[in-house]
Formats: sequence, structure tokens, C-alpha cells
Amino acid sequence: MKQLNNWKENPLPASLPKNSEETVTVLRDHFKDNVTFISFVLSQRFPEKYIYYRVSKLEEEILEGLDFFSEVVPEFKELDHRVTKTGFKRYLKLNDILLEFAHTRWPKHRKVQKKLMYFLYEGLGRLFLEKSDYRRYWIMATKPEYFAPLDSEYDVEWSGRKEMRSGDLVFMYRTSPRKAIADIYRVKDEPVFNPWADWDGFEVNLEKVCAINDISFAEMSKDPILEQWGLVRRRFVGTVTELVPYVIYNRLLEKISEETRKKHRLEFEPTQPQKVAEIKLPTLATPEHSGQFTSETEFEDKIILPLMRQWGFEYSRQYPCYFRIGSQYSRGRVDFYVRDEKGLLTLFENKLRILKDEELKPAVEQAKSYALLLGSPSFVVASPEGMWLYSLERNEAKLVKGSAIDELKDLNREDGFKRLLLSLGQ
Repeated sequence: MKQLNNWKENPLPASLPKNSEETVTVLRDHFKDNVTFISFVLSQRFPEKYIYYRVSKLEEEILEGLDFFSEVVPEFKELDHRVTKTGFKRYLKLNDILLEFAHTRWPKHRKVQKKLMYFLYEGLGRLFLEKSDYRRYWIMATKPEYFAPLDSEYDVEWSGRKEMRSGDLVFMYRTSPRKAIADIYRVKDEPVFNPWADWDGFEVNLEKVCAINDISFAEMSKDPILEQWGLVRRRFVGTVTELVPYVIYNRLLEKISEETRKKHRLEFEPTQPQKVAEIKLPTLATPEHSGQFTSETEFEDKIILPLMRQWGFEYSRQYPCYFRIGSQYSRGRVDFYVRDEKGLLTLFENKLRILKDEELKPAVEQAKSYALLLGSPSFVVASPEGMWLYSLERNEAKLVKGSAIDELKDLNREDGFKRLLLSLGQ
């Protein structure tokens, strides 16, 4: 219990009833409906009636997996909401359905709890976790009591994030008194979720790339680029593991000697678009937003959402889109499903980076497939570098307009994005 509470004291009630229903009442009051704590105790005391469910950042993947398999397990259709940290009533519903499922499918299996844990976290969690096509860079901050393993040349096991992939680079920041980035690691294997582990529960193997000359906090706070980094602004307070934007990653590489970069093949990330015909964005020579975001979600939160509000459109994020290939049903997600008073207006497919045709074309094909399935008259491909609006007639997509992000704020232009979107929806 202490480990699940990030090594803080987490005592049980002074006494617990022998009856399971009364125990539930006592635990709910004591732990304020915290599903992880309550389900852990219940699974230990009444293993035949309650499963341990660790509320985690895999809930979205688990729910999507249960929805996918509801075609063959109809009971799963009833599970249409995440459990969430204090959603104890939803936990009870999940508990009953999963136990019935387990006893039906594995009637002779003695360790149903472990079987279900594997099914949820290693099965659904890993199977439905979205894979990124981008190279990612991370920074981890660690305290002096964990410095010793970092001073060796051996691999280390560390707390990680579900989005990490084999090959990702990790900068290790050592907190006070050193206050510096001093080591670089590479993610060796994909993270494994351990429902009994502390923090977020994800454990990852890191292999040592090299130690570097300290990039101190003092140096970063005086650098014109690094001083704008959110972590530096908040002095690394609260930092455990976070993504590093490309522009910050490139600047950190500039602080490392060329000899070290060449020896360990540390390469800069491109942040400037190539001049190619299909891109058609005249102001992309120095795009303000390119390389500034760590994820598509951050780009959407800071750029797309304000535009939706400015334009006055209704929208749904991660809108489910079902399609059939042969006898198999698959589920995709439209980044933004946009409506006006008449209904579906357009949809958005958002990417972290589009610098060349080879990155634009697959995004267009993906958005086009969703638009055809949903009957949208148009679709938009968006990235920090710009936006591309396409009309869709029958099976043919035609580029209508490409704009840099800052151009989209002018609502009075006759060729503005909003006007064009509305005209295509008429």
C-alpha cells in the first residue's frame, strides 16, 4: 500500500469487518473512493469476489480494447466510461463483468486474478497503445539518492512513460546539488506496466549512451533558447519524465562537443520545411511553431483548440470511426470532428511535423479515408508548419488552400480558412 502511494504512509483502517459488503463501506469512507487502494485491499481479503484494478494512464487503451472485443463479448458493451481515480461504482461494474468473463472463458484456471491482470495491462494495454512514427526525446530528473547507478556504464531500470519506444534518447538531469544534465541514455525496450509499482507503474530499461560535460541549470537559464523551455522556467520543480521539443533537443546537442555527437551518432532534428510544390505555403521559410511542441496533443491544445473557439465551431476530439476490412472490423479515431448548425462540416487530421511531401501525403490519405467513411465534404491536415484544406468529391481530394498558422487568425479575408470551410459545406 505504501508503494502504491509513492512511498508515503498509507495505513489501513484500524479494523475491518469480516463481511465483504461492510468492508466495502468502511474502505470507501477511509480511502475516499480511491479505486486503486480499495480494490487492492478487497482483492487480498476477498479474491473470489473482487479483482485488483490499478487506475493508470492505460485506461484509454483498456477501454478501447474492451470496446473492440465487445463484438464477441457482448457484456463489454456496457463498459462505456473510464473507471477514473475515484469512480468506485464504475469499478464495481467492471469487476463484475470481468469476473463473469474470466469464469466463463477460463473455468478451470486457478489464478483468475493474474490472468485478468495480464489480459488488461499486457494484453489490451499494449495492443491498443498508439504507436508514434516520430523520433522522441525525453528528459528525466533524478535526486542524489539515485545518482550511483548513473555513474556506472551499465543499463539501468527506471520509471518511464507509456509513450516511450525503443531507440528514444533520454537526457538525465541530476537535481541539487549538481543541477545539470550529465548523462544520455537510450530506451532499450518498450516500457512494461507493473500494476504494483510506484509512480505511474511503467518500468523501462535504459542503456547508457555516454556521460557528457555538464549542461548546468545556470547555463540553460541564460541561454536565449533554453530559457524559454518550460522546465527551465519552473526550475525543474515537479519534473520526473517529460518529452523534449525538437528545438530544445537541437539546442542541447549544440552544447555537446562535435566529437561526442559524431561518436554516438547524435543527430539534429530538422525543423525547417523543404521547398516542394505540394506544400504550397508561401510563408513557411521561417515557421514560428515548427519544432516547438512535444506531441500532437500539445499542438492541438495550444493551436487547434483556440482556432475552433475563434471560429465558433462545435467539435469532438478523438471521434471514433469504424470501418471494415474483409471480415474484420477496425476502429480509427478522427482527431477533430467539426460541426456547425447543419451537421458535419469537416474533420482534422493533426500531425506533430510536416516538412516535406513524404510526410504530407500519408496524412492526406489517412484523412481522406476518414472523410469518405463519414461523408465529409472536406478535410484538413494540420501541423505546426501549417494547414492544408482539401475538398472531397466522390473519391477525389483536391487541395483548396494551404496556410501558415498565423494567417488563420484573420477572419475577414475573403479567402480565409473559415469562409472556405463553410463554402465547401454548402
